Amino acid sequence: MAALTLVALVALVGLQAPAYAAGVPDRVATRLDLATYVVNYMKGMPSTEDTNQFRWDAESPAEVAEIIRAMRIANQGEASTRGEAEAILQRYGYNLDWIEDSASERNYLVVRESVPCQRCWGMYILRYDTSSAHVNLAVEVPHPFHDENTPELGIKIFRDVDAKMFAMAGTHRYNSTQTRPEYENSRVSDMARSYESLFHKVHTNFTTSAPNATHVVQLHGFEKRADYPDVVLSNGTPEPGMRLASFSKALNAKGVKAGVFDGVHYADLGATINPQGKHTNGKGGFFYHMEMTPGVRYSSSQHTAVINALKDAMFTGRPGEVADIPYAPGYDPDAAAAYAVKYAKTANPAYKDFTNLGGDCTNFVSQALLAGGWKMSAPLVVTSLTSREPQFWYNRVGETSWTWSGANNWAQFAKDSGRVEKVRYLSDVGIGDVVQFANPADRNKDHTMIVTGLSEQGPLMSFHTNNTLDEPLWDIVNRHRDLAFYAWRVVNTTATPPLN
Repeated sequence: MAALTLVALVALVGLQAPAYAAGVPDRVATRLDLATYVVNYMKGMPSTEDTNQFRWDAESPAEVAEIIRAMRIANQGEASTRGEAEAILQRYGYNLDWIEDSASERNYLVVRESVPCQRCWGMYILRYDTSSAHVNLAVEVPHPFHDENTPELGIKIFRDVDAKMFAMAGTHRYNSTQTRPEYENSRVSDMARSYESLFHKVHTNFTTSAPNATHVVQLHGFEKRADYPDVVLSNGTPEPGMRLASFSKALNAKGVKAGVFDGVHYADLGATINPQGKHTNGKGGFFYHMEMTPGVRYSSSQHTAVINALKDAMFTGRPGEVADIPYAPGYDPDAAAAYAVKYAKTANPAYKDFTNLGGDCTNFVSQALLAGGWKMSAPLVVTSLTSREPQFWYNRVGETSWTWSGANNWAQFAKDSGRVEKVRYLSDVGIGDVVQFANPADRNKDHTMIVTGLSEQGPLMSFHTNNTLDEPLWDIVNRHRDLAFYAWRVVNTTATPPLN
């Protein structure tokens, strides 16, 4: 089956042509509504049973491996690698789009098969942005047509909870008439039964193991039944665990009747042979298999309730572990946190207080970093230019350096000087890490905080705005859900590499 050109695809399903093209490194992301984009793409996929448009043959393992390799190349974060990845993907009937979502202001890489599909292996979206995601989350839709309206809810969850990966199968679960001998009544086109498919390989390649394990939300549907709730949750085992119980409790609190498979109740919806569940559990991850009635899948208000309940469950305690990024050898995060705790409510009189001049938060955090081991470096002669060079970081009585003059300037200095590395997920911050937030439209940082504790409430933040000590990070995130968050870890106490 011949693949359509991008122009033909645009005409068929109403997609905008991406601004990026292979070999053109300076193109910018195409701005569009990601949810609309996904739903329009789905309309061009095969939606019927028994038509055998889903293709599987002996060459598939090599093809899957090449597509995965291209996705990894594209995800490196450089325009030149996107061009290389696109050239590989096009050999297999896939396109690579770089998209800025108009609703969230975040950037995404979209790997989508051309329409009409050659293999019908689906669409995959990777978060591609400079800000820190809230939590290591993947959203999967294995039955986009059989379990109606799961794509619509899935892309909302992906965007609103700020997930890392979205996977959607490319056809109806019963499209192929070929069955699997190991699974009674299962078709090879059913991605929730497939170990060898691209869908499953994307799952295994873009989810991570404990301690920084991925949370995987997989969406399914069932018809309403007597004595069953509207949502049945499972992790694929008879032991649901704390997070699934928290999710169920949060759903019920928001008016969505939910229950949990525990080995006895709702056993037919337990997902015990689901390959993505087996893989996630085997890596020490968290699998959230959601079976939902049409009343949940087709209601916008129920969608909102599901998303908010997931956030409540996800942001309880520590959804991740401290990121595997070594702290600078000369940095003592406990000393930085101890300073912040001591002076969070009362500014250190040894330093100028900028509260009345627009805010003192970055000044306060900089003092804590100094206590933790950051080294000062001042030019012999202070000029308007040298005070902005990344090798200089200093404080003088009665004045402030450029690096202490605002959250955005501090972030720019810290990155340019090589003193910090981004922590990819907010859930993985540790003691002495710095967290900032910004308006996602311009990404200029507005506020700076430092992690002073870890508790069952999650990371605890201290900052000078309102003289705040140990406020849970998730409370701040929930209060500012329209903002982008960034997290940084100290990896050097001086500018590196040395600058002349």
